[in-house]
Amino acid sequence: MKLRPHPAVLGISFLWLALALPALPAEDAAQDPAKAAPGTAQAQPQPAAAPAAATLKYSRFHRVLGRNLTSNLFTRKNLTPFLIGSAGALAIAPADQEISRALRDHAPEFGDTGQVIGGIVTVSFVGGSLIASRVNKSEHFQSFSYTLAQAFATNFILTQGLKYATHRMRPDGSASTSFPSGHSSNSFAIATVMWSYYGKKWGIPLFIVASLVGVSRIEQGRHWPSDAIAGAAIGYISAQTAIRGTKRELSGKKVLSGLMVLPVYGHDRRGVSVRLDF
Repeated sequence: MKLRPHPAVLGISFLWLALALPALPAEDAAQDPAKAAPGTAQAQPQPAAAPAAATLKYSRFHRVLGRNLTSNLFTRKNLTPFLIGSAGALAIAPADQEISRALRDHAPEFGDTGQVIGGIVTVSFVGGSLIASRVNKSEHFQSFSYTLAQAFATNFILTQGLKYATHRMRPDGSASTSFPSGHSSNSFAIATVMWSYYGKKWGIPLFIVASLVGVSRIEQGRHWPSDAIAGAAIGYISAQTAIRGTKRELSGKKVLSGLMVLPVYGHDRRGVSVRLDF
């Protein structure tokens, strides 16, 4: 049975709230030790040993990715863009068909360009950055390429999981993997990481390009407008999650990943795998 997109988005919103809200007190406690242990607030702080310099190791890439899909993902900082993206997608959804008809097949060259930029260009950019980081010894660039790869992997898992969970038909009827737009989420993830590491000089142009990629997917009939908006929010959230994950890895702090939610899909099954470690 095919799921209608609107109830699916609402259900995912409730899931996010259920996972993120209980984590808020823990975040506050981590930021303010006095809140975590009121009885010891007056205790004299013990001198801390100098932290060892942490480095980014690709042998730990999967562990950092696991945290990015759990403790780093369901946070207060991600809740706001998630709610804004969900509200935007739900608000424009009633006009999906009207907007799609108005934009579709009016500029084939534009649609084809967006497909290339949001697809092979983004993949090549991430891969090229990883290869370049093996030569470029700049710690800033190595951190950037590592974060970019984490953002891309996080975004891929979230986007593909939602596609198979919502099972929404594309406007052109080619497949039931319309929601959200992967090209849009890829482009916004890259733009967000670039803004964080290299500022608005690179970030603003890339956000404009990412927006045009989303419009191009509507023009091609591959996505509804609400798909593109949702993709933009997911890409942004994935990138911000990866940025925080890299900072935590560099800080050397041990972070427990209590909850892991991953998509599970195959020829005869679709669903979500939930793992809780305690």
